[in-house]
Amino acid sequence: MASSGETRRRKVEVSSIKITAFCHATEDCVRVENSMKNLLPEDVRSKLTPTSREEKGYYGNPIVILTLEVNDPLLVSSIVKYVASRLEDSEKRILRITSRLRYDPREKKFTIRFSKQSLFRNVLQLADTQDIVKFTIYLKNVKTHKDLEEFLASSYLIL
Repeated sequence: MASSGETRRRKVEVSSIKITAFCHATEDCVRVENSMKNLLPEDVRSKLTPTSREEKGYYGNPIVILTLEVNDPLLVSSIVKYVASRLEDSEKRILRITSRLRYDPREKKFTIRFSKQSLFRNVLQLADTQDIVKFTIYLKNVKTHKDLEEFLASSYLIL
């Protein structure tokens, strides 16, 4: 129980994760799906399958939007740990420097964009181009940017 001068703060937690990628008409959607799954621990890759939705691109080209949502707290935690364990220190420094740009306080989400091509080779490389796999971490109990940074540091996503 908190003393009279203290306020009890709830720990920042991950509520869910969403992994999204576009599969263009010139791409093999199975390869894109495999790239997405390279963000998951190996023991769960075969257990999770993204949903797909067909859309039209700027010029009427077909685009398949692949989305993988994970809501199970234990699985979400293991995915965040897995991604953090595979990030290079240089990538973690970039995430720290750009954390304000990557966090949407209204939707309480932190977004990391990975190179789709690098993920296909099972390498986690940050990218801000259009050919990406978007990894979104939905958080709860974030009140300040300091809360966010403390969570990211304790999760080993930033240095």
